[in-house]
Amino acid sequence: MLSIKLIIYYGSYLAFPLLYWVVKKRNYFLIFLGIIFIYSRFIEPKMVFVNHYKIETGFKAKYALIADIHLGIYNDETILKKVVQKINNQAVDVLLIAGDFTYEPKIEELEKLFKPLKDVKVPIYAVLGNHDKQHPGAKLDRELVEILSKLNVNVIDNEAVKFNGITILGLGSNWANDDDIALINNYTKDENLVILTHNPDTTLNYPLNHTADITLVGHTHGGQVRVPWLYHFMIPVCGDIAWNQGEYDYKNHKVFITSGVGMVGLPFRFLIPPVVDIIELY
Repeated sequence: MLSIKLIIYYGSYLAFPLLYWVVKKRNYFLIFLGIIFIYSRFIEPKMVFVNHYKIETGFKAKYALIADIHLGIYNDETILKKVVQKINNQAVDVLLIAGDFTYEPKIEELEKLFKPLKDVKVPIYAVLGNHDKQHPGAKLDRELVEILSKLNVNVIDNEAVKFNGITILGLGSNWANDDDIALINNYTKDENLVILTHNPDTTLNYPLNHTADITLVGHTHGGQVRVPWLYHFMIPVCGDIAWNQGEYDYKNHKVFITSGVGMVGLPFRFLIPPVVDIIELY
């Protein structure tokens, strides 16, 4: 599978001579398709936008949220440097990373890939995603956590931290069966409980009387290639909830899904560019 992805990745550069050829032929339909292809392969994936949201929870905090960085075969540290620069330009309390740091990287390159995170000016709390637990792929979570700890990233899979009077509870990867939802029962409604996890499907198993105020997640990529009416079928989630991206009310609390930074499957993003979400709770 890796060789096929690399063939697609490097073979996509043929789009430039092919576009030159169809321009000479004046085939306007193929010119249009070629421009869309080049935009979604070479331009949009390198953009980084900042979106701002205000969400009512009854307590105040301001977080930067990212997910699905997916450094490896399609993205290197270049995109992460842009993300870090955007975050450092924002007045936030903490950076939260909702998993899926990797996409089939070479283990010996992990420190180089994630080194830009050391330049983040605020504390960083993170959980791992299915690709970090290598569901699918080869297992590398131990090596990844070791590298991230050197870069001042606190991985809180199934652990909690207190920050400015708020409890941030990290839950592990849903696909790896590592999201210990029973931990929610350790907290009361007075805790100001923020849950950070990777997959919104984790919330499907919350008890009805749970005490979380908001859950922050990634995983969906917002469809990654948002072809109207079709992209919903490509979002890898279960259940009756049509998870996508943005804010949801579910089981008496808020769920916020960031559409992420990187790419899996095919090296394209279309109409859903990489994003840093600034979440202001009030």
